[in-house]
Amino acid sequence: MSINLDSIPGPIKKDNNITPFIARALELQSVHPVVSYYCKVYVLEYILSNRLHTTDKEIEAFTIALLEDTELIKNSLDDEDLHKILTNRQLSLNVVFAFVFKLFLSSLEDISNYDGSNKIQLAGKLRAAINFMTSLKVFTGEGDESLDFSETTGGKCESKGEFVAFIKDKTKVLKYQLSRLIKNEIPLKGEDEELAKLEEKVDESTKPNENANEVVTSLINEDPALDIENCSSPQAYTPHDEKPLHLPGAPKYEPGQDADDDDEVKLPGAPKFLPDDDLSQINKDSSIKVFTPNQRPHEHEETPTKPTNSRSASANLTRQHEPITKENLQTILNTGENITKVQKHAKFAISALNYEDIETAEKELLQGLEVLRLIKENKET
Repeated sequence: MSINLDSIPGPIKKDNNITPFIARALELQSVHPVVSYYCKVYVLEYILSNRLHTTDKEIEAFTIALLEDTELIKNSLDDEDLHKILTNRQLSLNVVFAFVFKLFLSSLEDISNYDGSNKIQLAGKLRAAINFMTSLKVFTGEGDESLDFSETTGGKCESKGEFVAFIKDKTKVLKYQLSRLIKNEIPLKGEDEELAKLEEKVDESTKPNENANEVVTSLINEDPALDIENCSSPQAYTPHDEKPLHLPGAPKYEPGQDADDDDEVKLPGAPKFLPDDDLSQINKDSSIKVFTPNQRPHEHEETPTKPTNSRSASANLTRQHEPITKENLQTILNTGENITKVQKHAKFAISALNYEDIETAEKELLQGLEVLRLIKENKET
């Protein structure tokens, strides 16, 4: 029985650990026979470890055919280089790992350069990279303790346990990027460049002017009304057309002290005249005349006009705005610069999380948080 996709029995045809790996083995059979061979070995070990060959006659026949096919490839002397690699476990690991890791890096590079025009091809490449990365598990069996994983990985993995964790981590990265691609969550290459240019413009526009203090000083010299130092008092600025605002003075005596007899509060006494009395005879010799309700004065008295509320409006305007000083002016400028720094740290943290770089993300977030706390402390003081 020749091994192909049609030879896979129906009960296991939809198994993700069988059909995709047979497909990869057939794709690389003439291009990279070493990787193709170990894809078949992965399927064979999966069937035997899960005892699938005992559940169905067709699966048993397929397993026997696959076993014979792999033995034939390994023992063939038609290609001496291939035979030398397949009979050397360490050499096989080095060759397969080099191929798989190169494909892994190439897939991530395609993700970073994704422009939306090759979504189907990129998805197929990511799925193939996941399959090949998973096939490295054939080198993590019980008899593989003697393999030098440090030599294979360039010192990244010192033991089989570290190598297993490495495979798991890289497979997770590939699956995550495939999920983002399917959900259209990967930013297009052109959009990233436009976003970077826009952020540069925002950074330039929000950057505080180094000569801001000189500009403010020159404005103060031109117009004394803008004197910042003299504006610290609410009474410093008085409009030209208004009278100065006079506040009430201090009390004549302190609380708790006895006041003089002249300052005592006196309540009104009983009235000397009743409403029915004749009021026309009262104060006849005085300049102050008393009129009865039916009488009117001969002279017209002008009603005093109410004072305008310009002073109160000016006072309210003075109280609404906190006075500007040289110190808090510099604080306002520094706050804008610090907020821009916090935004940059947050952006770098998000970018690191996209590649699951937890340490860098944590570092950027902590730095941004320190700046944010500094902004809060400056505002509170």
